Amino acid sequence: MCRCNTTHCFTEALRCPSRRSRGPVCLRCQNNTEKSSQSGGSSAPDTGRTKSQLNLQDPVETIAWGGNLPSRRRAITGGLSGLAIILASNFGGITGGLLSLDGGQLAGRLKADALFPVAGYKRCLDTQNGYEFRYPSRWLADQQLYRRAAERIEQRTGLDPPSAARSRQKRRQVSEPTAAFGPPGSTGEENVSVIVAPIGQSFRLQDLGDASSAAQRFLSTTVAPEGSDKQARLLKASERLDESGELYYTCEFTVQSPKFFRHNLSVYAVRNGLLYTLNGQCREERWEQLKDDMEVSARSFHILGSRTDIPGWGSRL
Repeated sequence: MCRCNTTHCFTEALRCPSRRSRGPVCLRCQNNTEKSSQSGGSSAPDTGRTKSQLNLQDPVETIAWGGNLPSRRRAITGGLSGLAIILASNFGGITGGLLSLDGGQLAGRLKADALFPVAGYKRCLDTQNGYEFRYPSRWLADQQLYRRAAERIEQRTGLDPPSAARSRQKRRQVSEPTAAFGPPGSTGEENVSVIVAPIGQSFRLQDLGDASSAAQRFLSTTVAPEGSDKQARLLKASERLDESGELYYTCEFTVQSPKFFRHNLSVYAVRNGLLYTLNGQCREERWEQLKDDMEVSARSFHILGSRTDIPGWGSRL
């Protein structure tokens, strides 16, 4: 401000670097001083209008009456900080909307859709087991999987007596999904899940023949073996190669029993002695409503090249 230390003149306030530096007297105070000298009296500098006379609808006048404006550097820093907070928190879906402008291509390359919904989908990025896929952003993770995983860790590291520990180890080992997502409130009959199970080190998908032959063998030996009360029907099968040349088999089929009638879409891939299976399932009468979501998950299923492909990410997102 000027030497008189008043805050009435916004224009003159911008010229003064700070209140502490007593710069030259502003024009208004100089005129008041000259008038006071001509009248032969000495009066204090004019401090401007009072609060009752202030026009609060004028932001410039309000800020000038209240004191110094923030410096340009502080204003820019504060604005950028606020923008960063808005983008990082996806406030109002702004970040997801911006990343959806190119159809989610940039978000896919940066794996940003593992954090923000993009074009209605999020990405399950499991760097521990080495795979990724997209699923509807409105779907929720199956918390029972994480609860059972925590129980298994507790059993391995617990302080149970040896006899109790051995009795637990005798239980049948069943491959469980490492990830599963489904609509809120569902019972697990409608979901997309991934199972990673060990298989022969030298095994390849090509050993089962083409996609149709492999699917038929899978249905007849695993899904609906002879003597069971299930009937499986293969609808279609296809194969694809990703950018690294990895082979994927995709098959669509239905499974019917006296208790249920489900529609499934599965994708299979093999790497380093592990069989990766993504399976999307729902009730047959719900297939038309969920078909698009299931196909997005199947097309986006991809085995990661190595854990170092995505530096900086946690073990599971």
